[in-house]
Amino acid sequence: MAQKARPGITDSVLIKGTKAGLVVRLGEGRWSDAVAGLAKYLRQKAAFFGGARAILSTGSRELDPEHLRELRELLSSSGIEMCAVETTTEKTAAAAATLGIPTAAQTEDDGSQEPDTQWAPELEEGLFVKRTVRSGQTVQYPGHITILGDVNPGGQVVAGGDVVIWGKLRGTVHAGASGDDSAIVCALVLAPTQLRIGNRIARSPEGEPREDGIPEIARVQDDGILVEPWSNTKS
Repeated sequence: MAQKARPGITDSVLIKGTKAGLVVRLGEGRWSDAVAGLAKYLRQKAAFFGGARAILSTGSRELDPEHLRELRELLSSSGIEMCAVETTTEKTAAAAATLGIPTAAQTEDDGSQEPDTQWAPELEEGLFVKRTVRSGQTVQYPGHITILGDVNPGGQVVAGGDVVIWGKLRGTVHAGASGDDSAIVCALVLAPTQLRIGNRIARSPEGEPREDGIPEIARVQDDGILVEPWSNTKS
């Protein structure tokens, strides 16, 4: 199969993050390709979507109850709850009703809403968060995460890539959550409850965290996690 790696999965499946949760959008193409593409992507990124709620947006695809049941079970296997179906067809709406899934008419994006974060299987993207992550809140993203604000104790950040915090890190952070040991964590004040990079784990020492105004960077070195002043980093 010497076919070139066009973004084939992206043609049939797009996952968007909104303030209300996830939107899983099925585009054109064969049903088997869409299901296989979604399954592959969810396997690769399972750590990021667990506990999420998702709207399945099917567009003009005419699906029967078995199709929707298959997708619901696929999403459920990754810890994602299918909470509604968006469709333009009566057949798909009827199938959703048979399974007791709420439906909504699909609307075109007129660009009036804030831009959504989009996840495509072949893209390495970044998420910018302009707020403080408070206790009980979690920020998860398959790519890099930059936070303009603090991460309070009880807050959690999970990234497939690097984590950069322009503020105080006092909560839990996991960079390289897909197993990437080359990921880094940077913060103006680096005092996490727990810090993970790839499969390595480190905890802050007991006592008051240092707040001497020196930003720090954490990376994997010699099978452990090294923390050093950010200014020491060689480009």
